[in-house]
Amino acid sequence: MPVETLTNLTAIVISVVSLAVSGLLAIRQNRTASAGYALPVVLEIFDQFRSEEFFDARRYVFDRLNKDFVSPVAYTDLPKEVRTKIRIVAGRYDDLGKLVAHGIVDEGLIIGSNGTSIRRVWESVAPFVLDERRKSGQQTWRYLEDLACRATRTPPSAVYARLGLRRYPGGG
Repeated sequence: MPVETLTNLTAIVISVVSLAVSGLLAIRQNRTASAGYALPVVLEIFDQFRSEEFFDARRYVFDRLNKDFVSPVAYTDLPKEVRTKIRIVAGRYDDLGKLVAHGIVDEGLIIGSNGTSIRRVWESVAPFVLDERRKSGQQTWRYLEDLACRATRTPPSAVYARLGLRRYPGGG
């Protein structure tokens, strides 16, 4: 093989390898940038989970909602105070579901920190949401439903195991 041909082939191989490495670095940089933009949003939502208003609303959704309204009622037909409590809770989890479904936030972060609550919220509000969907034809809190399915498929304990989280000696 002539030296000129070998030199040209070597140049092409180096160019292809350089292009591949550049492409991989660009993808990685894009992911890092996306995560950086999402972090303040996630932290703000997590901060809202610590508010007294959220705790009170979640306690109502978990403990009272299905006792106060036994038969299915469309979400929009509930009293305003009840809708507000449901919206505070289900709406925030639905927002997290949007971030997960669109690949902005890793589902492990959300399920690891809120998986059990996500399932409980969906189970509590599902009868009202499903009735609302039948009534209006809209996909009310579809992202929350998807997130609850993800949390059922991959429970928090699976996230902890994958991360290798350890228990403190002597802890529960």
